[in-house]
Amino acid sequence: MHLSCLGTICETSVYTNNLEFLNCSVLVHSFVLLAQAITLSTCIIAHNNALLALLVSNNFAEIKSNVFKRVSKENLHNLVYYDIIERFHIMAFLLFVLAQNLLEAEGPWFRSFIWNALEVYVCEIFIDAVKHSFLAKFNEIKPVAYSEFLEDLCRQILNDKPDERQKDLTFIPLAPACVVIRVLTPVYATLLPSGPFHWRIFWIIVWSSFTYIMLAVFKTLVILLLRFLATWYVNLRLKTKQHVD
Repeated sequence: MHLSCLGTICETSVYTNNLEFLNCSVLVHSFVLLAQAITLSTCIIAHNNALLALLVSNNFAEIKSNVFKRVSKENLHNLVYYDIIERFHIMAFLLFVLAQNLLEAEGPWFRSFIWNALEVYVCEIFIDAVKHSFLAKFNEIKPVAYSEFLEDLCRQILNDKPDERQKDLTFIPLAPACVVIRVLTPVYATLLPSGPFHWRIFWIIVWSSFTYIMLAVFKTLVILLLRFLATWYVNLRLKTKQHVD
């Protein structure tokens, strides 16, 4: 009896420590992402060459730290998945910039925002293309490996992975979600009508419910689109392999 209670207490302590460690990691990751978002927002709002300087410095450091480095096909697979996750982080950063413009920008700012967002994404895609070209060439990895990576990701989306040794794309949404909540809070605060406290609570519940529903619908549409594209690509790869055989 006492041993059973002791085991339960120890198990609960381990779970609690793991939970505290997870919360601490999420907190640090959220602050890092928020700092990156603030930096990007400042450079975009500055209306000078600060954005270009930021992109050049960051991407130059990324290329310098990766090219001419010995990596295996497995490590390259991990790097590809990391670049995919980075795209989601950039979306959160651009949402932060959009919220800042909604609250503070004056005059016609939307066209400038779209142009800056395209500049960020085009620059990131170009730098990743250069980085992976150097890595594949230097490590003698054939370009067909990237088709295998994409097929593996598509099968992961379709829950059809016969080879358990293949890697999974692990995306932890807690930190980006904290950034998005931090972004939406001041925007929604401006939409709340003035009035009694209970009336403001009512509108907070309404806006929160509306946001939840919209995000759920958006998630469903994204999942359906990804499954459609994944099915198409897996079938294309099967036809290609049959044709080669």
